[in-house]
Amino acid sequence: MSRLGLGIAAIGLALAGAAVAQGVPGLHPRLPYAATAPDEQLSLGGARVLAPGDAEFAERLKKEKARVAASQPYEVRPAIWKIADADTTIYLFGTVHSLPPGFRWRNPGLEGVIVRADTLLLESTDDDATSTTDFMGGLPTDASLPPLIERVSHRSRARLAAMQGVLPAELVAQMDKMPSWVAAMGIGYIKDLIAGDMPSQGADDWLEKQFRATGRPVEAIEDSDQVMRNIGEVPEEAQRLMLESAILSPARTHDELDAVAHAFARGEVGPDSPLVIQANAFDPAGAINDPLLAERNSAWVDSLIARLKVRKGTTLFAAGAGHFVGAGSVIELLGKRGLKVERVQ
Repeated sequence: MSRLGLGIAAIGLALAGAAVAQGVPGLHPRLPYAATAPDEQLSLGGARVLAPGDAEFAERLKKEKARVAASQPYEVRPAIWKIADADTTIYLFGTVHSLPPGFRWRNPGLEGVIVRADTLLLESTDDDATSTTDFMGGLPTDASLPPLIERVSHRSRARLAAMQGVLPAELVAQMDKMPSWVAAMGIGYIKDLIAGDMPSQGADDWLEKQFRATGRPVEAIEDSDQVMRNIGEVPEEAQRLMLESAILSPARTHDELDAVAHAFARGEVGPDSPLVIQANAFDPAGAINDPLLAERNSAWVDSLIARLKVRKGTTLFAAGAGHFVGAGSVIELLGKRGLKVERVQ
């Protein structure tokens, strides 16, 4: 899976996908199925025939694309910064790892940067297919942990039991073996899917495909496995607070789900931007902030400064927009290290 953030999101996708395969009502695939080859498509009197489940999903996807298109009556202009010296330029582009289907986010300014860049630098790449952070290949588990329902207070148990009641028994058993923070993320994404969310490919995936298609190198700025191990070292008590918060939090509306994507497309990076990562929303104790955000931002800044000194040419660094916005962001840390950070869009 690409990107650590999307890898975490894939927890929910993996769980929901398994549920969809077993006919759990209310859950739908996160991404459209791959197109059927022309010679394998079924037709009747020249009209394409879809299985009932596929036809229902195709209709939902069509409606969702129309809704998304109507929600963007503005010109997109996502934020881009750059740092440079005499022979090296690094563009910094904050992305969203999973966007609504049909969402517009590219404009001539960004596409000009994409064309000029020699190298794409991401949080992680599709070359990490064998990584332990590939949740689609195998979610992290710990058989020594008690079932989820025993890890939360009595006030959360009825809601958790209701959700588990619509999931296949084997899926519930798999979740019961997950580390608490992983289960918390998975529950959050499943709740969004049940509420009607239909996110699709993110900006990072599109960029990686473009660079690979044109023979330009794609590199990772960090070791995602190590990041995941660091998050796993968060105390269990704090992880269980995350789990409880995920269970008790209200379902999000379409407007709430789409707010981050619209802020990204508009280039809204001020202090009130939805792009600012609010740890309290899913981590009441703030325990995950350091391994997920602060430590990574600091390490990325070290890497970018080193790259500026030793690598010639033009690099596009695309990473989660939350890392470029707010206090302690990559942009702020670069400035504190004495670099001139210029916003070019």
